[in-house]
Amino acid sequence: MDKIFTVTDLGEGLWEIADCVGCRCYLVKGRDRVALVDSCVGVGDLRPVVRELSRGLPVTVLLTHRHHDHIAGSYLFDDVRIPREEDVDIALGEEQNEHAVRIYVEQGRAPEGAFSAMRDGTRPSFTYFEEGDVLDLGGVTIEGVFLPGHTDHSMGYLVRERRLLLSGDAVTPCMCLFFPESLPIATWRQTLEKMQGLPFDTFRIGHYSHEFRKSDLDGFLAAADYALSGARGLSWMYTYIEGLKGSLYISPDTPTDDADSPDFRAVIGPYVPREHKRRRRHGADGAA
Repeated sequence: MDKIFTVTDLGEGLWEIADCVGCRCYLVKGRDRVALVDSCVGVGDLRPVVRELSRGLPVTVLLTHRHHDHIAGSYLFDDVRIPREEDVDIALGEEQNEHAVRIYVEQGRAPEGAFSAMRDGTRPSFTYFEEGDVLDLGGVTIEGVFLPGHTDHSMGYLVRERRLLLSGDAVTPCMCLFFPESLPIATWRQTLEKMQGLPFDTFRIGHYSHEFRKSDLDGFLAAADYALSGARGLSWMYTYIEGLKGSLYISPDTPTDDADSPDFRAVIGPYVPREHKRRRRHGADGAA
């Protein structure tokens, strides 16, 4: 495997950069600087890719949340910004990244001996970026907006001139709300309602190469409502953190059973053991 990054030109100074394991970040270019929203899982050196696209302009990395598959590549850059409350458990994220990369190599998804940004780079000295903060790139502005749920202070970034929201993992087809730092499903539902009122037409996320429209939020709301309805979830085990599991609620309105499809709609919440009713054994005469 000799090609780790795939770059897709989305037009008007916007690029999607995908790594070999399916993590995605986005480069937004203005007249004076560029913003890199998230930074992938850290397999491979992201700097030459960003350097070529930015044409020498200064780079600011804007992180949506603290999970290692979004912040690892930021260990290669100097100007890195994150919500204040997300600047926690970074050492734990480094351990999880090392474990995850080892699994990617075993699965053949990442090359043996690949460059690792968290191992070979330097932990950033974060600058904090809060809701309402605006980064002016020169003719293009990016505004932070809190989208809590996946983590307690996940951030999305509005590119107002494009009516675009870069939302990280704040909304995904198989929405993950089972981490210790995740908030209740009901809180995530409130975030979806908040998103409906924001000034964007389309949004892009961290793990699918797909342009979602604001109208797609209706399907995510339906998934949240199903998970909150008292429906019985399916047990679900997380591959990359040993012992971590959740309960999977697949929306009955989802148009596909392909969990890798951008049209899939499901929520993984905290693990809820399924109740097992005791069965009574009866003799031939019906006595217990």
